[in-house]
Amino acid sequence: MAVTIYSRYYGLATVVVNAVPALALRPMPPVVAYPDALIHTVLAGETLDLLAFRYYGREDLWWRIADANPTVTPPDIAPGDILSIPPLRVATRTAAPVSR
Repeated sequence: MAVTIYSRYYGLATVVVNAVPALALRPMPPVVAYPDALIHTVLAGETLDLLAFRYYGREDLWWRIADANPTVTPPDIAPGDILSIPPLRVATRTAAPVSR
């Protein structure tokens, strides 16, 4: 199972679960309280990909919001939930350095 160097799963081992190859679970990054993070109260109909598009201009960065809010399950966000939105400089960094 190949992933690009830009994937959040880059460098993870492949495991076999019920005879199906899968990626090993990615360790949860430490929760960091960024002083310049935004606080967002979820409204009806909002999803993490919509919030990522609103705040970062890229819906594919939804997982950075999920990582910053480990107690929230992405499909189960509900109106009234409070989310921390990490700054763009954090959301667009790559997890693994690129070596050539």
